[in-house]
Amino acid sequence: MKNHSVIFIDSSRYERLEKPGTEPFLKKASVYFNVNPCDLPKRIYTSFVPPIFSDEFRKVYVDFVGPLLAVSTLTLILQWGHSNKHPAAAIDTSPTLVLAYYSLLMPILCFLLARIGQSNLSAAQIISLLGYALYGHITTLITCYILDKETSNYVFFAVMTVFSGASGFRIVIILLMTIPKPAARLIVCSLVSIFHLLFLVFIHFAYMHQTFVYGRNNSYDNGFTYL
Repeated sequence: MKNHSVIFIDSSRYERLEKPGTEPFLKKASVYFNVNPCDLPKRIYTSFVPPIFSDEFRKVYVDFVGPLLAVSTLTLILQWGHSNKHPAAAIDTSPTLVLAYYSLLMPILCFLLARIGQSNLSAAQIISLLGYALYGHITTLITCYILDKETSNYVFFAVMTVFSGASGFRIVIILLMTIPKPAARLIVCSLVSIFHLLFLVFIHFAYMHQTFVYGRNNSYDNGFTYL
């Protein structure tokens, strides 16, 4: 892995994983919000490309602006989808609450698993990595709606493989590069990638698919799809 090491960058500085943090907390936290808006498109695009093709894609940008923008955008998309879902098919749980739970618990889970695998990824690095990966979900949901208004499961899974699969694959490769134990790599990467994709599957069917409701397996009644 030494020939393909990743470099974490925050506030235009190269920060290697072994570098200790010596700055005051508030000053260090403010660095993650110091992002030029013109740099965001490049950082979002980079989140779809595995860090194995060139030195440019081995850079992992660490900031909170991109992830916060991703969470806000995904919240708006899910709220819009939930409001347009048939009342008989809508679930009571707010998509904002679901996304809040995911945004809180997923980084914690990933951080703990990475620590068990003896990775020295910081919490900020994991939050940024997972936050930028949400753009894969955003692109998938928007593309599916444009193509067929979120009605075809085949289109959804095909688009999910392309966009969310790419962002998830980037997470896996970066974790592989930062976890020294082979057995831990398998466990951590498997769990993180599964939760990453299953979350998209859940929000798609629960909030974006207009006629999906929970019920009997593979049955249809009054135009609704039950699962």
